[in-house]
Amino acid sequence: MTRTRHLLCLFPALLLAGCASTGPSDTLASVVDRFDIVSRTPAFAGAPFEGGGEYETIVAVAHMRINPRHPLNRIIADIDQGGTPLAWISYQTDVVILRPREAVHASRALLVELPNRGGYLFPVMANDAVSEAGKPATAGNGFTMRRGHTLAWIGWQGDVPLAANGSAAGMQLPLATRAGMPITGPSFAEAVFDNGETTGTIALAYPAASLDQSQAALTVRAYATAAPVLVARSAWRFEGASAVTIARPGGVDAGAIYRFDYQASNPRLMGLGMAAVRDVTSFLKSGAPDGAGQANPLSDIRPNVAIAVGVSQSGRVLRDLIWQGFNQDPAGGKVFDGAMPLIAGSRKSFVNVRFGQPGRYSTQHLDHVTYGDQFPFSYAVTTDPVSGRTDGIFARCQATATCPKLMHVDSSVEFWQGRASLVVDNGAGKDIALPNDVRAYLMSSTQHMAADRPFTVVCKYPSNPARQGPAVRVLLDRLVDWARSGKEPPASRYPRHADSMLTQPTREAVGFPDLAGVDFPAALNELIVVDYSGESARAQPGLRYNVQVPMVDVDGNDIAGIRLPDVAVPLATYTGWNLRRRGYAEGQLCGLNGMHLPFPASARVGDSRRAIAQRYASRIAYAKAVALAARELRDQGLLLQEDVERYIERAKGDTRVAP
Repeated sequence: MTRTRHLLCLFPALLLAGCASTGPSDTLASVVDRFDIVSRTPAFAGAPFEGGGEYETIVAVAHMRINPRHPLNRIIADIDQGGTPLAWISYQTDVVILRPREAVHASRALLVELPNRGGYLFPVMANDAVSEAGKPATAGNGFTMRRGHTLAWIGWQGDVPLAANGSAAGMQLPLATRAGMPITGPSFAEAVFDNGETTGTIALAYPAASLDQSQAALTVRAYATAAPVLVARSAWRFEGASAVTIARPGGVDAGAIYRFDYQASNPRLMGLGMAAVRDVTSFLKSGAPDGAGQANPLSDIRPNVAIAVGVSQSGRVLRDLIWQGFNQDPAGGKVFDGAMPLIAGSRKSFVNVRFGQPGRYSTQHLDHVTYGDQFPFSYAVTTDPVSGRTDGIFARCQATATCPKLMHVDSSVEFWQGRASLVVDNGAGKDIALPNDVRAYLMSSTQHMAADRPFTVVCKYPSNPARQGPAVRVLLDRLVDWARSGKEPPASRYPRHADSMLTQPTREAVGFPDLAGVDFPAALNELIVVDYSGESARAQPGLRYNVQVPMVDVDGNDIAGIRLPDVAVPLATYTGWNLRRRGYAEGQLCGLNGMHLPFPASARVGDSRRAIAQRYASRIAYAKAVALAARELRDQGLLLQEDVERYIERAKGDTRVAP
């Protein structure tokens, strides 16, 4: 081998076909053996976009190998149990790429969305697109395409099957074994049925190691902090090794929490998902051929900036990925130049652990003590007031100079359900200074992804439709500029103690108006310290963090954050919380829903909020107020001109305001 060829083989993203033939080396972290393109088709029926031209969709399967002995891979849970001690581990992952058909139209920005349960959410937020099964989404307003950006989705969630057809982005992972024998250990499943049926079935994330009922336990409780009641074995049965069917006890609320603890078998190497994001992104950025000599699908674009985005579940994983050091590529550089965890709160993920369950996350009602909410919470390196440990999401990447420019973007729900205050608070009521490479923004008075329209199912009040897309669009533009050229984005807009915008979650402290017929939450999703080292998760009595929420104005809308015109010039109260209704664990927080309470058309007894007629003399007066608020945000770098125009046009035709 020539010296040049040897140097190329040190970098997996630049791997040539000849490198693989020499056998694996400890200097390599991973290899893209083959990047097999399954299909390459016109996107959006071939419609062109001003700026980006025509787009195409590439569906591919990346055939990966990873070296369990490489220092960057040793953090992967059970990596030493993936095969024989010296063997590299093989796996496959889905990759879907949406790119300009002609490189001349490409912005050379690569946006990698970590899929949410295999699906594509970022176009819904950034492009106001409509999600379609089996496709990245409709074009919507075409924002990312008009910018000429290339989007990619890389499968990372090991319990989403490999699709190889673009319908989802999943993986095919090996099982962890011990000396060739199955690994067993404790696992759990939790469910809230939210219906009046007399039976229910709970799917198990991992097969039961034994069908002996004495080795498992089913409990039920009315709410998360209530004492669990053991359900008799005669009331449940295994359905093979993959599910449990329950004869639900009479007199139990439809919103009750059922938890099944059991001995599971065959854990997957879930942490390989984070390595897949790292290694496939590095390969795509490089433009180099794969290990079989096949052309890189971005060889003609050669992205010069890579941005990671994650929505909800995948935002939590993105934070975790950075914390665990996966933003360092094996050549020592950054994988992602920029990152945008969207609506993630202070959480990380339940991924890179044995028997990980990536789809689970803690809420005030369901999965309350699920793994993934442990210190550190902030990007800053701080000392935990509970454990005394020192750490931060950016601790590892700061040590290797591989931190991305990062925008942390939350809705109001993340403060109530995702303990978002801990992003900027030390857990004991003191502000934390974020690193220079981090901005934090609250999309004021919005819920966890805006509702298409207000609705109720098990919630007491209509869900929150306040828009988020305009904030996501402008922040994406600012992030690309920041990551590419160092141009500073607007300062953080996130509630802090220094501004008196974070407070205890009571009606009086928050300043929420006393409205007839509207209850206020009795509690948020508190963060208690949990010991996960034993057979089941155990709360540590008396150990908890001080979690706080944003202050609101006289209408009940958030004061801090990016107040888009929906909130700055309101026609309703928009909250980051909602409550479950009677018969469905009444009074507990209702999932990830906010609340929408329209203002009365005219003054009404029992409603302290000013009526619409008292606020806006006419529809044109309302439109002028919207225009003023929108233009002010634009001038602050927090709204695009195209969205200023959209807001004004909507206001002119809004029939909630009298002509």
